[in-house]
Amino acid sequence: MGAISAFAAPASDLIGEDLLAAALAAKADAQSEITNDRYLSIIDYRAHSSVPRYFLIDTTDMSAEALLVAHGRGSDANHDGMAERFSNIAGSKMTSLGAFVTGAAYYGMHGLSLKLKGLSQQNNLAEQRLIVIHGADYVTPDRSILGRSWGCPALEREVAERVIPLIKGGSFIYAVGTQSEGTHP
Repeated sequence: MGAISAFAAPASDLIGEDLLAAALAAKADAQSEITNDRYLSIIDYRAHSSVPRYFLIDTTDMSAEALLVAHGRGSDANHDGMAERFSNIAGSKMTSLGAFVTGAAYYGMHGLSLKLKGLSQQNNLAEQRLIVIHGADYVTPDRSILGRSWGCPALEREVAERVIPLIKGGSFIYAVGTQSEGTHP
């Protein structure tokens, strides 16, 4: 089964050398937590929500696919499509930044979902906050501004059904935004 879409491109072309290098360095630091080394995900919340900014990288050939991903409603209070604030605080409905590793897949209120464990100080409460990858109807290329989650990186529903089985069980995710530390309440 072909995991990455036929529209895949070299990871460095889609993501840029600097962000890719930062993600690979963070991945190396977290190697002891990684048990699914085939895929690497990078989320660049510095981009507008209507731009594919979730990069799924197949490390066997470093090809990447760019996907749409929503951010938390608390990270975009004026709903202009830009995530400007990030937090690790329960109830903030904000997205968290930093290094994550995926856990188990399960079926919940959003269908197929994927648990995330935060590995960084700015996201170490991800499990407690129930921050998971899931599909959502408000993530679609038909929208000029994607809907917002309660802090989860939500994908298009059919994309989540394809991607979650690939990255479950210990895959590394690196999320960046306009703010390096999540200090907002």
